Amino acid sequence: MASETLTGLTDREVELNRIQFGANVAEVENQNKYWKVLKEVITEPLFIILICTALIYAILGEFQESLIMIAALAFVSGISLYQENKSRNATEALKKLSSPKAKVIRNGTTIEIASEEIVMNDLIVAEDGKFVPADAVILEAHDFSVNESMLTGESLAVVKSHQEKDNKIFQGTVVMTGSCIAKVTALGIFFTACFTDLH
Repeated sequence: MASETLTGLTDREVELNRIQFGANVAEVENQNKYWKVLKEVITEPLFIILICTALIYAILGEFQESLIMIAALAFVSGISLYQENKSRNATEALKKLSSPKAKVIRNGTTIEIASEEIVMNDLIVAEDGKFVPADAVILEAHDFSVNESMLTGESLAVVKSHQEKDNKIFQGTVVMTGSCIAKVTALGIFFTACFTDLH
């Protein structure tokens, strides 16, 4: 049960933080995926040979054959881009279905959301048997301990509290006992990747 003073972010603050800091996912490479697929298509040896053939037709004055070949190549490229879009959408849908859940306090109420929806400064509720969904600083703890072996190699659980110097919890670590309320200080994809590996 959350302390009365820990009301969490409002809906407006969530939106502002998401715009400013992003979501709880890794930075996607800036290169456009469609351009990457198109680049792979046009650098295929067969594609290059056909383009050269179309140019030779044009040089010889056979413009109709040249245009037909170029249109066919454009059609094939379009199909490749369409297939990439379908695959990408299917992958995104699977990610959402397998996304681990996290408890956060917002508007004074504890709710469950996908871990990717966590934003900076969210108040997360970490409970025994669950992964920590983001790096955070403990604000309130109840007999709380966490296994940080993935970070330190130490198999024993570490007892943590808001009153201790070591009051930080880290994404992907596992809560062993008790629960805590913590304020998110960093976002990323490690938790999602860790969850995927375990399944």
